[in-house]
Amino acid sequence: MVVATGSKPILPPISGLKENIDLDNHKVSSIDKFMNHLDLYPDDTTNKEIVIVGGGAVGLDVAEYFANRGASPTIIEMMNQIGRDLDPVTKSQTKEMMEKHHVKQMTQTKLKEVHESYFIVEKENQEIKVPFDYGFVCLGMKAYNPLYLQLKDYYQDKNGDVLEIGDCKRARRIIEGTQEGRNIIHLLKQKELL
Repeated sequence: MVVATGSKPILPPISGLKENIDLDNHKVSSIDKFMNHLDLYPDDTTNKEIVIVGGGAVGLDVAEYFANRGASPTIIEMMNQIGRDLDPVTKSQTKEMMEKHHVKQMTQTKLKEVHESYFIVEKENQEIKVPFDYGFVCLGMKAYNPLYLQLKDYYQDKNGDVLEIGDCKRARRIIEGTQEGRNIIHLLKQKELL
């Protein structure tokens, strides 16, 4: 048995976050709502304020999506640079995209409060209100594996193995999950189960 249940967004205890994120008819979304409801967002986002909290790979993907639709997104990042953990090639491509689309960058800026149509952030001990038409909270992902222990117990009684692969094991880049999936397929072919 192979378990690949993925990951889910990290939602830290930030004032107003859980009360305002991913609700119907609300403007604040996690990456889950964004990916599962792309039809909620117009094809042309020219003159729309798109604000993304989190300048990692996920936040940058959201920024690029809207930049390609006419927006000039704003990225809010607590660290001193955007895309800090990206590989060199992706980092270079991301820099080009941000320059081309005039993506605004607010580094060393911390999310303090989430409201229905604006974020309150702190930069250099000063609170700033950042309004948006669409706001996204992309603060990372964590493993999501609600079934693993149940399946492991069930298959242990039947002398079976349960393997975790991908983000349910540990949230990481897509390349690691893809490699693990490929390895499982090779193993199944070797055992002539595929």
